Amino acid sequence: MNTTSQQYMVALAQEGSITAAARRLGVSQSGLCSWLDSLEEQLGIKLVLRSRKGVILTPAGQLYLNGSRRMLAVQQRTIAALASLRNGERPFLKVAGTPGGGAQIFAQIFGAFTNRFPTVQLQFIESYNRKALQLVEEGTADFALCSLPDPDVCQSTCLVKRRTELVVFLPNQYPMGYDASRVYSETELPVFPLQQLEGMPFMMPGEEMSYYPVLQQLFQSAGVFPKVIFQSSNTGILYQMVCRGCGAAILPRKMFSATDPVSPFSLRPKLYNHSCLIIRNDAEKTPAWNYLLELLSN
Repeated sequence: MNTTSQQYMVALAQEGSITAAARRLGVSQSGLCSWLDSLEEQLGIKLVLRSRKGVILTPAGQLYLNGSRRMLAVQQRTIAALASLRNGERPFLKVAGTPGGGAQIFAQIFGAFTNRFPTVQLQFIESYNRKALQLVEEGTADFALCSLPDPDVCQSTCLVKRRTELVVFLPNQYPMGYDASRVYSETELPVFPLQQLEGMPFMMPGEEMSYYPVLQQLFQSAGVFPKVIFQSSNTGILYQMVCRGCGAAILPRKMFSATDPVSPFSLRPKLYNHSCLIIRNDAEKTPAWNYLLELLSN
């Protein structure tokens, strides 16, 4: 598996100059320049812009760099897999997911998978949504169980399992609060004007949460600045704080119970989060991999 070009491109991007990259790679500067000229001629497009200060990747260069990193990751995994076979080690599959919902799904399918494929190690990597997605795209994990506000931005294969509305929760005693004891899953919620959050005590999701940047952009576009009194990636804690009258929060509607002392509201336009199964594009589709995909897809 010859990955010389990919190694050269990664070194060039990391070092930022032909001289430093050549020194790191143990090749001559002229040799590295010749390689780059030949590659750009072969591809028919410029990959880098050269100057006295160093090199800058063009959009095509960034694309080639991303592909190079994926190819090197495949090479490393292949070598590791061959070494495992040589040493008599068991093959393994990795699933990334959140400590809450992701771990629960993993626990549900673990027994069925290990009964069918007892010689394959099944591993779970605890990670929040954006990190879990990154692990798949880097090739570190085979699958990721995560939530995405916009599944279309995912570079890997994305299977949407369900869609959940994100709603504003207020304590009942707040001026806009109401009796929600007859609100059910199919009930259309009253609309909450986002400007009402201005200066209101607010519990913000942690930066690891998939919809954190969406809320940041939403508030910025509306010119609204809630008074953030608490921040956590544990949505259960945020919901309990709303129930205790601490302030407002924007959380998945599925957390609501009609017996809780909270008032749910919809935003306009409605805001959604999507529970997704992310699938590594370059995975080797073994029988064990296919069965794990089947379990995780249900």
